[in-house]
Amino acid sequence: MRAISLFILVVLLTSIALTLKAQTLQQYYTEAMASFRKKDYARFYEQIHAAHQLNSTHQGILYQLGVAEVLTKRTDEGLRHLRRALLIDATFRLDTDAFEAVRAQPAFQALLKLQQELQQPVVQSSVFLTVKDRTLHAEGIAHDPSTGDFFIGSIRQRKVVRIASNGAVSDLIPAETGGMAAVFGLQYDADHKWVWACSSPIDEMQHNDSTVRSGVYALAASTGKIERTYRLPLAAPQAIFGDLILDKRGNALVSDSRNNIIYRTSGDKPELQQFFSSPDFVNIQGLAYSPDERFLFIADYVKGIFRLEIRTMTATLIATEPEVSLKGTDGLYFYQQSLIAIQNGVSPFRVTRYRLNKTLDTIVSYEVLDRAHPDFGEPTLGVIARGNLYYIANSQWNGYDANHQPKPADQLKDIVILRHALK
Repeated sequence: MRAISLFILVVLLTSIALTLKAQTLQQYYTEAMASFRKKDYARFYEQIHAAHQLNSTHQGILYQLGVAEVLTKRTDEGLRHLRRALLIDATFRLDTDAFEAVRAQPAFQALLKLQQELQQPVVQSSVFLTVKDRTLHAEGIAHDPSTGDFFIGSIRQRKVVRIASNGAVSDLIPAETGGMAAVFGLQYDADHKWVWACSSPIDEMQHNDSTVRSGVYALAASTGKIERTYRLPLAAPQAIFGDLILDKRGNALVSDSRNNIIYRTSGDKPELQQFFSSPDFVNIQGLAYSPDERFLFIADYVKGIFRLEIRTMTATLIATEPEVSLKGTDGLYFYQQSLIAIQNGVSPFRVTRYRLNKTLDTIVSYEVLDRAHPDFGEPTLGVIARGNLYYIANSQWNGYDANHQPKPADQLKDIVILRHALK
């Protein structure tokens, strides 16, 4: 009982500390914007700089810090922070009076050019398949190379759907079977011919029930039978399992974005085991192994991409030689010494291939595969199969009203799966 009580105490204290930090951050930001409106630019800079000290990656804070620095004659620093903000959100305004003093400078003109480039659509993927079910709310996708079947998970309907090679759509497993909640990431296990799914309760799923627990399921690909179910220990906090991958031993790793913990399955033991966590994490999402499984790459939605060296269990942020932002990465995939990132926390949305150096700790070049694609709603997760990247182009996260109920069908779109031929 003492161990459980101590665990709860640690979680509670951590939650309180994060809440106080958020309140302080919001206070600094609010006071900064009030000072800006009063044209007290010295105070504006002081307060927004304090906010930046607490959160150095938030694009809105970066932008306002850049504004404050330009207004207080800290031009070089201001343009640098504006550039970082634009790499995350290219829609920030550069046509305001705040930049009048620097507008003619070559460095500011370069920012305008960068903004235009970042907003330019890049369309290299084509529509592979359209699923005409507007309430399905697809998130993850997996592929069976032996049959050509694809599988997609449903957030709303709490099930996994099979898309046969002939295009026929059917349920692999009926909704809510085995206590399944909203289905996020999927993986196909060729050795066992299973489809693995991670599942967590959220407000958008049908028949939401607070007693439903997050879980990992192994489903027979041919019948949908639940072969294995894994749950968290009862003492563990409720999780949101966003994605999962398999190792060469057939065990799954699953990322909990709520508590920033990676859990692991172990054979047929029904309880998930904690594999790794770090106080440096803010909001972990996609996972990807290097081919030799020496490294695990972890997408942090706020900070970028971490590389975990399995031997030492040491995680460090990937460095970037070109000036890019790795923020907002949801799906993450390793392919031929590169990482493919589906970035839906940036504006406009993009899918990017980041090429790594030989030691796999630094990005040396990149290629935008898709940006502002006309079929984008919110791209989420994908799968690499047959030399192609297949991914969900328009997950329906914006398809709910204030009560988490689906909007009318005429305000939603059919599910689109895009395909990109990888070179």
